[in-house]
Amino acid sequence: MNKTHFILVLLLLLISLPLSAATITVPSLELYTRGASSGSGFGFESRGDIDLMLEGDSKFAGTFGFSFHDTLLEEITGGTDSGLFFKTASIVVQQLFALPLDLTYFIGYNDTFGSGEDYSRRFGILPAATRYRGYLHFPDTVEYDGLHQVNGTGLQLDYTGKQERTFLSVYAYQDTSVDADDNPLTAQVFESGYYSADFRGLFRFQDVILEAFAGGTYPAPGSADFYCRGGLLFYAANKDVEFLAQLGVPRWSPLDEQLDIDYFYLLVEPRVHAGIISIIPTFFWRPAYYQQQATLEKSFDMNLDLRLGRVESSKVLGGLESNFIYMIEEEGLQVNELRAKVIPYLQFLTPGVVWEVRVAANVWPFALDDLIECFLTIKAEF
Repeated sequence: MNKTHFILVLLLLLISLPLSAATITVPSLELYTRGASSGSGFGFESRGDIDLMLEGDSKFAGTFGFSFHDTLLEEITGGTDSGLFFKTASIVVQQLFALPLDLTYFIGYNDTFGSGEDYSRRFGILPAATRYRGYLHFPDTVEYDGLHQVNGTGLQLDYTGKQERTFLSVYAYQDTSVDADDNPLTAQVFESGYYSADFRGLFRFQDVILEAFAGGTYPAPGSADFYCRGGLLFYAANKDVEFLAQLGVPRWSPLDEQLDIDYFYLLVEPRVHAGIISIIPTFFWRPAYYQQQATLEKSFDMNLDLRLGRVESSKVLGGLESNFIYMIEEEGLQVNELRAKVIPYLQFLTPGVVWEVRVAANVWPFALDDLIECFLTIKAEF
């Protein structure tokens, strides 16, 4: 019995038990169908991502989660790195010593720093995160989403301030996301003996939300040096104007490397709303390292989203994205090439499901056999 089969049997056993003190939830279910030209003509490929979570109640504060990921649903054997995987487990000791402190023992994936998604969970507001992230906008490269994600085995200590406007967290863990080869194709390879610590703070003011983190990993793979990282997310909203900035260094070796612009993750996104019309330009400088892996790319992106409809009130919204990428380096080679796309899209909501249809025209460099690319995205909300 391989690891995938063992996890599947364990999952079925958990579902069959009378779990009076726990609930089974599906935090996310995402399906993507992408149509694009290939060597055999225009065709479609589908990808699926499903998270399944077993969550305790007040008697047992903890989680146990699995993730199903398949990069090619049309094939019986699936695509690369496809299957059912263990994702996370945690046990929480709440109100430690009768103080506003929670102590968590965790294994696997944990919090993502600087994404903006935590504000919905912590503060009960709409996510401050940018739409310019993930597989939909980066299908053939690194799927950028936030500044850094904790992945390992360790402890997390959380402090909740008065009126739940301040959250402070300290993480100490064996890091399982360190890749000794600096190769993004072997990302998330387990390497024992690497240890990390991070400090993170979330702060909410009247019209401003701020997140800051700093941390490091020792030793750096292949040397006695260490990695350090840090970043800041700033989000402000006032009536019809919003502003989002994600600034940070996901990975830097201070004893071996001189800090320059290549190491920075820089994303700036002002948002202006006038009734049902929104103008959202996004400026993004991609970092040389992300999630402690070499990205093997260097570029500056500009994405202009002209949207009709409001996310918080519209059942149907659509728009037009103009995407410009000045690719400086790719796979370690000097490119210096401008790439441009025009992407009309339509998004509509049905009970529990968000649908989105996108049609991208690759206008530059122009190639008739690679002109059109389309996406159908389905995201279920549970």
